[in-house]
Amino acid sequence: MNLTQYLLLAILALGSASVYAEGGAERSRQFWQAFREEQQRLQDDKQQAVAERERKAQETARELAKD
Repeated sequence: MNLTQYLLLAILALGSASVYAEGGAERSRQFWQAFREEQQRLQDDKQQAVAERERKAQETARELAKD
């Protein structure tokens, strides 16, 4: 094969790759946005659980101090 055929093959390969990649950036962006939201939700749940445990511990300590 000569240089012209290699160039034609490269152009066709790059052109066909762009067809398959259409919308790929948007899907990737949507995935990472959903991932960040889920991680934030999980962190909020953990923080709420810790705050609830601390509140219960303080209530228990107050009850024991009254006795």
